[in-house]
This record gives sequence, C-alpha cells and structure tokens, in this order.
Amino acid sequence: MANVFGGTTAGFGGMTTQQGGIAQQSTGGGGGGGGGNNEILVSQARAAMETFKNQTASELGIQNYAQQYKGDLPSRVNGSVGGYMVKKMIALAEQQLSGSTGGTTTQ
Repeated sequence: MANVFGGTTAGFGGMTTQQGGIAQQSTGGGGGGGGGNNEILVSQARAAMETFKNQTASELGIQNYAQQYKGDLPSRVNGSVGGYMVKKMIALAEQQLSGSTGGTTTQ
C-alpha cells in the first residue's frame, strides 16, 4: 500500500468491520500514525456518520463543528469527538450483542 511519502506500508489490509449498519474496510496502516484509510462501504452511511459526528460534537459543547475548519482546532478537540463517537458505537454494539433495547448508559 502506498503512503503519503510515496513508499509502501505493511498493513492489516482487507479487514472489514460492521457495526450498527455501518461497514468500513480498513485498507492498512493503523496504530495511530494517520496511516489508516477507512473506506465507507455503504454509501448511505457517509451522511449518517457526518450527522453522528456533529451531534457528538454538540453533546461535548463544541459549537458549529460542521462549519469549522478542523485544522484550526486543537487535536485534543478533534480527538475527543472521535473518541466519544467510538465510545457511543461500542455501547450500541454491546447493547445489540446482549439483546438489550434500552438507552445508552455511561459509567
């Protein structure tokens, strides 16, 4: 797989995950170095993920997240949005696996 520097990287290519009806395929990289490219396999999921991201940012008290240039925000802010999204998706997956239909709970 080619990286941004023109070389190649070894990855975990071909790994597919699906949670909550949103399928993504990992095309390599990973490890937090920005080398992973996740391709949304269900085209309708793109808009849902954007909405989910903006709702999550709003819940965290970040105003007008959709209109802001993300490069002007500290990485801690962007990371907190992504991290909270993951936390919510894991809670949803746990509910689905347990057969529960209740609302999400946080600890």
